[in-house]
Amino acid sequence: MVLRVLGALALGVSGWVHLRIALDRPPPTADGALTLSGLFAAQAAVCAVVVLAVLGRGSRAAWTAFLVVAAASVVALVASVYVRVPAIGPLPAMYEPLWYGDKYVAAGSAAVAVVVALAALAARGRPRRR
Repeated sequence: MVLRVLGALALGVSGWVHLRIALDRPPPTADGALTLSGLFAAQAAVCAVVVLAVLGRGSRAAWTAFLVVAAASVVALVASVYVRVPAIGPLPAMYEPLWYGDKYVAAGSAAVAVVVALAALAARGRPRRR
């Protein structure tokens, strides 16, 4: 249960930061495409879903989904600083070559969530074959 709560807090902080930024920026879509606000709102929603799954069940599947979301968040944040990620289909360009407070908090909390998820999955052991 401790890992569930720690993981929920860590990824919850990242989701909260993304939601707060999404609500402060322009609308979620523009000209039929997703804006960064929309992408951040989607990130917050996905974080909420996997956090609730881990808190509610804590199953291997929930932790695996949690790990994927947390790791993708870290990769996206770091890539947005160091790689010119162009717009792809309806997704917006994500290049923002600087670090600032919210980005540090979101990246740090998502990184902690990755470590917690790995620990939780390791603690659960291998899946049993029937």
